[in-house]
Amino acid sequence: MGIPISGVELFLQELESHCSSIAIATFLDSDGEPFVINLERQDSQITYGEEWGVKELFIAKLLTGCNPSGSLVLRSFTSEIDEFTQLPIKELRGYVLQANGDELDFEKLPPNVMFACHNTDAETGEPLPLEQSVRYC
Repeated sequence: MGIPISGVELFLQELESHCSSIAIATFLDSDGEPFVINLERQDSQITYGEEWGVKELFIAKLLTGCNPSGSLVLRSFTSEIDEFTQLPIKELRGYVLQANGDELDFEKLPPNVMFACHNTDAETGEPLPLEQSVRYC
């Protein structure tokens, strides 16, 4: 893995940079509680969720739910169409997060780790069937 990067704003910029149209962020806090939020791009503007204040709630959850650590998976849907499935290609990215007061440290998981995590049964360790139209980033 790489060097951790600090900053809530930097983390949001990282997520937004991978949202070409629609993305889904699934945050898992240190207690294993999931929080799912949709991101949608319209021109240069990114909208978090469908209600007012969702972005602020997301930031609060990141800062309070990463003690000692949390994780986030970003599913970004591209405009590319898979020639076999005729579905949009989905890009998967994973992050390990740690809150430090009002700061957030994050580290992006390498593509091979994302592939292993996404395609392995967590309980048995057995391989899962591969999902089509997925790119691990």
